[in-house]
Amino acid sequence: MITGFKTALPGTSKLRGVVPDLSTWGKGMGNGFSICALTGTREVMELGGIRREGQEKLFLISTTHGAESHTLAAGLAVLHAFTSQDVIGHNLAIGDRLVSHCRNAVKSARLQENIEVVACPWQPLFMFKNAGGEIDNGFRTLMLQEMIARGVLFQGIFSPCFSHDSADVDYFTEAFADSLPVYARALEDGFEKHLVGPPTRPVFRKLL
Repeated sequence: MITGFKTALPGTSKLRGVVPDLSTWGKGMGNGFSICALTGTREVMELGGIRREGQEKLFLISTTHGAESHTLAAGLAVLHAFTSQDVIGHNLAIGDRLVSHCRNAVKSARLQENIEVVACPWQPLFMFKNAGGEIDNGFRTLMLQEMIARGVLFQGIFSPCFSHDSADVDYFTEAFADSLPVYARALEDGFEKHLVGPPTRPVFRKLL
């Protein structure tokens, strides 16, 4: 659902040489269109099929998107694009470039102990920490605020796509670098003095 059409084609299972009994695929296979798939070995898939008359049906294959025939066309178009062009290679190169540039910006700002850019080229991840080196949602929210103020809608990850080019990476990293002085000041006097509104909170929590 997450790595499909991102790490490799069709996904990490092929990259790692794994043949799973079942795999699920999300809208990455349709470039954002409402399409999904359940795939697996013939033996396992038949357990949810309709050809074993009189035997127990072990799971349901639903048609949630059954009426969305245009998404099938989107899926076919995506498959054509990925097999006729080096989409994966392009996206990984974009991710590598962004990681390299952002790490250099963090180093220049001397914030290596507080901001970690995880070298995951298919989806670079940013870890924001407080002065004690602990992951801190307040400082993460501050960076989101500062990036948005500079024209970049950001939530702590970057998902490369085939439409991105080097200019997009440069735009992102320029906004990122420009936000770091605010982060540095917040480490000294607290993010609360720089943040407009409350910090974001985890989606999965017991209390509102």
